[in-house]
Amino acid sequence: MINILLSFRNKLRSLTLQKGVYVFCFFLVCSVSAYGQVTIQGMVADKINQPLPGVAVAIKSTTVGTVTDIDGHFSFTTNQSLPLTLTVSFLGYKTQEIDVYEDNDPITIILSEDLNFLDEVVVIGYGTQRRKELTGAISTVSKATLSIPVTSFDNLLGGAVAGLNITQGGQPGSTFSTRIRGGNSINAGNEPLFVVDGVILYGSATTGVGISQVTSNLNPLSSINPNDIESIEVLKDVSATAIYGSRGSNGVIIITTKSGNRGRDNIEYQYSIGWQDATQKLDLLKASEWAALNREIAPNGFFRDYTDAQIAALGEGYDWQDAALHTGVSQNHNISFNGGDEKTRYFISGNYTNQEGILRNTDFNRYTGRLNFERDILHNLSVGITLNASKMEQNGLNNYPSYANGLSNPFEAIIRTSPANPIYNDDGSFNYRNRFELGDLVRGDVTTNPLSDLLNTTAQNISNTLLGNFSLRYAIIPELVFKVDAGTNIVNATQNYYAPSYTAGGFQPNGYASVGNRRTDIWQYEYTLNYTKQLNKDHYIDVLAGYTTQTTELEYAIASSTDFANEQLLWHSLQSGATRQVPISGGSEAVLNSVIGRINYSLKGRYNLTATFRADGSSRFAPDNKWGYFPSLGLSWNVSEESFLRGNRYVNDFKLRASIGTVGNQEIGDYLYAATYGTTNNYSFNDGLVVGFTRANLENPDLKWEQTTSYNAGVDLGLFNNKLYLAADFYYKKTSDLLLFTPVEISTGFNSVLRNVGSVSNRGVELEARSLLWETKDLNWTVSGNIAKNRNRVEDLGPGIENIGNTIFVGQPLGAHYLIEYDGIVQGGDDLTRIAGPSWKPVVEPGDEKFVNQNNDNVVDETNDRVVLGTNNPDITYGFSTTFSYKSLSLLVAFQGVAGNKLYNSLRQSLEEPNVAYNVSAALENRWTESNSSTTIPKVRSYTATYRTSRYLENGAFFRLKNITLSYILPVVIAAVPSAKCRLFVSGQNLFTLTKFTGYDPETGGGSAYPLSRTISLGINLSY
Repeated sequence: MINILLSFRNKLRSLTLQKGVYVFCFFLVCSVSAYGQVTIQGMVADKINQPLPGVAVAIKSTTVGTVTDIDGHFSFTTNQSLPLTLTVSFLGYKTQEIDVYEDNDPITIILSEDLNFLDEVVVIGYGTQRRKELTGAISTVSKATLSIPVTSFDNLLGGAVAGLNITQGGQPGSTFSTRIRGGNSINAGNEPLFVVDGVILYGSATTGVGISQVTSNLNPLSSINPNDIESIEVLKDVSATAIYGSRGSNGVIIITTKSGNRGRDNIEYQYSIGWQDATQKLDLLKASEWAALNREIAPNGFFRDYTDAQIAALGEGYDWQDAALHTGVSQNHNISFNGGDEKTRYFISGNYTNQEGILRNTDFNRYTGRLNFERDILHNLSVGITLNASKMEQNGLNNYPSYANGLSNPFEAIIRTSPANPIYNDDGSFNYRNRFELGDLVRGDVTTNPLSDLLNTTAQNISNTLLGNFSLRYAIIPELVFKVDAGTNIVNATQNYYAPSYTAGGFQPNGYASVGNRRTDIWQYEYTLNYTKQLNKDHYIDVLAGYTTQTTELEYAIASSTDFANEQLLWHSLQSGATRQVPISGGSEAVLNSVIGRINYSLKGRYNLTATFRADGSSRFAPDNKWGYFPSLGLSWNVSEESFLRGNRYVNDFKLRASIGTVGNQEIGDYLYAATYGTTNNYSFNDGLVVGFTRANLENPDLKWEQTTSYNAGVDLGLFNNKLYLAADFYYKKTSDLLLFTPVEISTGFNSVLRNVGSVSNRGVELEARSLLWETKDLNWTVSGNIAKNRNRVEDLGPGIENIGNTIFVGQPLGAHYLIEYDGIVQGGDDLTRIAGPSWKPVVEPGDEKFVNQNNDNVVDETNDRVVLGTNNPDITYGFSTTFSYKSLSLLVAFQGVAGNKLYNSLRQSLEEPNVAYNVSAALENRWTESNSSTTIPKVRSYTATYRTSRYLENGAFFRLKNITLSYILPVVIAAVPSAKCRLFVSGQNLFTLTKFTGYDPETGGGSAYPLSRTISLGINLSY
């Protein structure tokens, strides 16, 4: 027993000794390792000391390293001894190699922007792609442009991209017009497709309800907070847009919002305040001038007993225009939180915008909240969600009723009201006794007051919008990814209208109220498989296949009442109106099912192919024509990768592109292929009127897709060590089988039917350029510009049809002006027998207008003497911008312009045709008289007959300082939060416009539309 215990003791000693040796060796190794480890730490920033998150920092030729956090900081350890070389790389910046000799102090690394255009990654339909492999024409809105402080992102787009033409409205929050490479259609939609984080926005989601007295609709895209936008891509040719099939015929604009960054959490707050005023005011007659003109027109009228001295004593009178316009104040609050860890990324933001219009009692308010969230559930499974909720409210102009003497809205009435008529009474109340007013706006000695109309009539739009998408991404194998997206766009829109009995809108019916509601639910489901594989060093393939379905459900209702005894409740008590209008309600449903496929193939990084096919089945077409099939093919050649050009000291990138394909258009109303019925209460039955049904639409069982076939050839060129980049595109597209309302035989009981007839073509060229002019450690100066020319033409309108409605003509562009040609003023020395007069005055006199008698029948009339004279649409659009930064100071200047378009100035026509009731332009002070015959203004006349003539057709070209923004990062370091930054900025929009157009603004047109404003804003941005 004792021997056993002794043996056990000896073994235990041996094990203890071995264990001690092992422990000693372990600590020895650890101490040696610790002695040999080096910690590398520092920060990466750009030229203006902005930290760069996500930068890869690694030891050269190894995988040892890390990426920078949200503040640009990095830190890692290595056993490699000093000195060593770090490789620092980040997309969009030049890769640098940094030698490290000691690890005592943090390293600061400054990266320079890399203008290597072809290495950019751009967002395309259902994915991303390096521009190097692109075969299509895609333009990206610059980061500098996206940083401009604006209320709605459409304000950023004008002049930013070649071939993109934006026409804005002046009313805050209002809709805008967008054309990419011209208009393709006549009766179907011409607006491009907007895709926000994969969710498609449609015109059917408009906030308009249908109350005709409300002039404006809210822009659905105003629900997107511009501060949330990360990137905007514009897809222009068929190779880029064909993956969207029927929905991409007018181009595609892809908007990607911000996401979180892995690393530290970040907080950002921005506040701005701005002041807006009218870019100009119209020059109108003063009271004494107007009275003298009035007496000249009507010697026995209002001022027949006034002496010259009494008329002169009227002086300037009352400035109605100035009373309606004011300086509007706008405020914008924006806060965001973003961050994440190895598995999660998030971005949360909130925004409040309040914008007063330059017309009193008009404004726009918006509340938005956004959540973008991504989570890696497993190593091959991730989920994401994007949600944008908003509430918008717009108070705007109202349309006048038909009995308002041809005046369209209160603003036009204000401009036209006599300056001799007081705005207010002596006690400050509104003056409702305008002795110059006439027609149905007069009841006894009581009249309307247009400024009161502006301030007391409600024309309100309210929209509650939810835009969201849930995505699931599962990597079956690393090369094969299955993705599911479920998106929705829900819009609840309300319009409220109330015109009190003392306003023009409620004058005859003794008060008029309307309430309308419209709900649009759009549900979108997409299922895609994406296979990507680098087969070997020469072959790369990217294959996409999928199925999508989208359903749009629409419901609306409008109710109206008139004749209110109590007007205090406005539109909130329709039942208190003595006369109730027939209510209107309705709804529809549309379904679009699609199968998509795309192959991207690259050979040796030089030769690229994109083949796309999409089949769309739309419920908007007859059952036998429901499906449309849309293929496209794109090719590109990276010439600079060839051996004969590789390494060339002048040409760094050289790429040729070409594409061909077909896309469709289904943007028409629902059920237009079928015979539909509507109600009427004009049937007499049992001695009373009863509701009955009548045909509302003439069916067409052959109705099918409108199709656009496009051809594009382009070149991308990088020169002088990538300091200068040029891109040029040449295109031709023809839209056939137009969805067009054409005349039908009167025996059908209808005036027109929707058919597939006719064609429209667009051809043009686009040029884009950008250059890095100067680059040092402290100074950076870049410029960019673009110009595009488009020629639009109606090729065909169907057998035997040369024009439709005297507005659309074969051989002419869309938007053509069909007018009588103005030929100056009849002078005393003219042979009057050789001058044809208008139909209402065949014999002309000196001082009268002179027109061209096209058919030489000695009478000028609209039936025989009108000709096409220009178009609304510009031939040329262009933009130019420059960004200059010096240390913490940066300056952005952007210009925009158009040329080649003509605008009909109908407001000028109204203001240059004198009458005894309303004010006119100050130009009539230079009217023709025998002693003032060298003028362009005819003599005054007492008759009111008129034609639409080229006298009022004006050059719509303009060159505008679109934006100028100056910002400065304060050189302040807070010890408690050293990464905090404070940026101050001042910005101006529409500061000046060079144009020959005489209206308020060429972009808003020649009528009495809401004028465009000039804005100055100040702001502060705080981030941590």
